[in-house]
Amino acid sequence: MWRIEFSSDKFMPYLPESAQQNPGAYGFELAHWLSMQLATRCIATGYPLGEDWGWFIEYFEGELEVMIGCQSEAREGDGYTGSPINWRIFVRQPGSLKRRLRGRGPSPKVEEIALAVVSVLEEGGVCVVLTEA
Repeated sequence: MWRIEFSSDKFMPYLPESAQQNPGAYGFELAHWLSMQLATRCIATGYPLGEDWGWFIEYFEGELEVMIGCQSEAREGDGYTGSPINWRIFVRQPGSLKRRLRGRGPSPKVEEIALAVVSVLEEGGVCVVLTEA
């Protein structure tokens, strides 16, 4: 799994707090933007889907599935102050029991997508920290 962290005011919510997944759980705007930017690099994902912790997009290629999760480190109302908030993106291949038992690691496509995410963010003026977990 790859983690990408940064602070920015670029992806603030445009809908009110009551429309968010949970108070302070922003990320739709980031996930939507990433989906559009990755598509320009021939990495077509699905539309954003919500979870309690934020939003995610998925990439499918044959049997390969890659999840790109977008979440904020924010408290209720932080998305409406105009101040930057901290963001986390993870890029991971959901692991099946069969895959783990065979000792197989993630597909090289996971790293390729993580690096593409970093690239589009940096091209968008966002300074990021990338780590492999």
